Amino acid sequence: MVIQHKLMIRHMEKGRNEYSLETLPILVERLHEMLKETKVLDLHGEMGAGKTTLVIELLKTMGVQDPEGSPTYSLINEYLLENGSKIYHIDAFRINSIEEAYELGLDELFEENAFFFVEWAEKIINFLPERRITLTITTNASLTRTYSIPHDHGS
Repeated sequence: MVIQHKLMIRHMEKGRNEYSLETLPILVERLHEMLKETKVLDLHGEMGAGKTTLVIELLKTMGVQDPEGSPTYSLINEYLLENGSKIYHIDAFRINSIEEAYELGLDELFEENAFFFVEWAEKIINFLPERRITLTITTNASLTRTYSIPHDHGS
């Protein structure tokens, strides 16, 4: 496992953006660094792929003491960091139309100077800024996960 871990680090240094579940802490650290350039993380993956697990680990890395689970029913969880920065964890799974997204005020919310971690982002893609990190989680046959980040993330 240590060898695989070292190989993953080597691949990341070469720009290969694939990760396994075992390297989740490395992925979280990399995302944390990337979020210094753009504050929006756009998450894609099937139900149960691990989007919420990833977001919770990222929230902890950023200093959130007790992150809540997925905001599937509340749609948005808001966190305030010690430095005054805000983080919005949005689960757009239950948003059924653009009109509903406008009613929720998402068009105005994304104008805030805050971090946004958006699950099921494809449902509200028109509201997301062009400059964002798009992360796709794929569940493999062995029940491991592959995390992919395209090289061009709106920069």
